Amino acid sequence: LLKNYHFFQGSILYFDNTKPFELFAMQEDKCINIDLILLQGEYDCSFKGTIGNDAYFSAARGKNVRFFKVSVQSVEVHMEEINELKTSDLFPFENEPMYFIEESREWIVYQFNQNYKKEEGEKFDLSGIRSLRKFHDFHYHRGVLYFFRESDEPRLEKLNEKVVMIEGPILDGTLSFYTPPHSDVIIIVNADQTALLILNTTNLDVTQQTYEPPIESTYHSIVGVHEGILTMTFEGKGVGRCLMTTKI
Repeated sequence: LLKNYHFFQGSILYFDNTKPFELFAMQEDKCINIDLILLQGEYDCSFKGTIGNDAYFSAARGKNVRFFKVSVQSVEVHMEEINELKTSDLFPFENEPMYFIEESREWIVYQFNQNYKKEEGEKFDLSGIRSLRKFHDFHYHRGVLYFFRESDEPRLEKLNEKVVMIEGPILDGTLSFYTPPHSDVIIIVNADQTALLILNTTNLDVTQQTYEPPIESTYHSIVGVHEGILTMTFEGKGVGRCLMTTKI
């Protein structure tokens, strides 16, 4: 499946996560193919988010997981391995370049380039969440963990200075999250309800908008936001595959 991701500077990264893996970037209408020799022999590779002009990936085999970084430096793009750890001891985040160790009601969060056996991670007290397993989506943003789940009634609760819980009917179905560390907002797309949820992490204000997707498109996902312009990708029988933008 070919996927799109946004860098901070506005370039778009294209990644085909099926073998043979393919990765290339578009910069000022130029296509730059990225050498993936480091992925030779790997059976799966997952995109794990961007920070600034760096994109992160992970590849797991058996009990080992390798972490990679792709850096965009003007006209140069390259991949490097930044860490290798045992998967039996850690839990990677879904679309962010970090993982956590769970100890009782506490999570200890590490960046991909950190080794939990040698370095001290960031600790989060989750004792205020009664049913942690009911929250299928959780994201790290600027030192705070945000937990999301579907609920009949909308609810936002700050459990402590580092943990926030968000519930609501909009948080069902197929969700796409955008949690850039350089932005004050977290953006959530609900493809089933064609709704856009914007969470201001500064004042915890939530706004909801609707959008009109292309006809017969069944896959909607956030590519990124650059200079106030939201880019999304759509796929379906009636539209094929396309990118669309709107101002937010």
